[in-house]
Amino acid sequence: MKNKTFTIVFFLLYPFFLGSLENGWKKVNEESKIQVYLKPSSNKYLDIMKGIGLVDGPPEKIAYILLDSTQKKNWDGLKKERVLEQKSVINKVFYQSYEVPFPFSNRDIVFRITCEKIKGGLLLKYTSENHPKAPKTVGERATINAKYYLKRIKGNKTLATVEVIFDLKGEVPSFISNIISKKWPISVIKHVRRKIKKDWVKELNYAY
Repeated sequence: MKNKTFTIVFFLLYPFFLGSLENGWKKVNEESKIQVYLKPSSNKYLDIMKGIGLVDGPPEKIAYILLDSTQKKNWDGLKKERVLEQKSVINKVFYQSYEVPFPFSNRDIVFRITCEKIKGGLLLKYTSENHPKAPKTVGERATINAKYYLKRIKGNKTLATVEVIFDLKGEVPSFISNIISKKWPISVIKHVRRKIKKDWVKELNYAY
């Protein structure tokens, strides 16, 4: 029954996927019913990756998960995370450090997360920035720029679209940064699918 429902929703939203391809996106992967597309960025060595998948829950719960600073410890390679600044529940600066396999040095990132209402749902943005409270890097400071479009659909579900460009910096070849960018949308969507049924997950409160 779940497979049948997914198929129906997919064909209803097919023009959306087609539009993505027409705008220069090329499908490069599919896993757990999450489609991943690639498009070259203005930096000819790095690609923008986009993942599209359904989540069984409303945009407000997904935003709550992504804005939380205590529930990401099971993300691949993540060793440490903390909030450096919080202007509001929808405007925070995070620090994260990751363990990277030998022979490369470990990486960390500093980025601001913001959330805003858009037509039919929510938009979250991850934007790397320099911050006075950021600790000394554990090896090399990477950068991330990502957008999470959370579109509400019937049945209390969300069509999640994740666009990301990740740069490991340093002497790591760009193709490795592209591999991480390719995996990021899948990891994020699978993460919120796992977490959204947990008791601690609430709907994001917009009383700001």
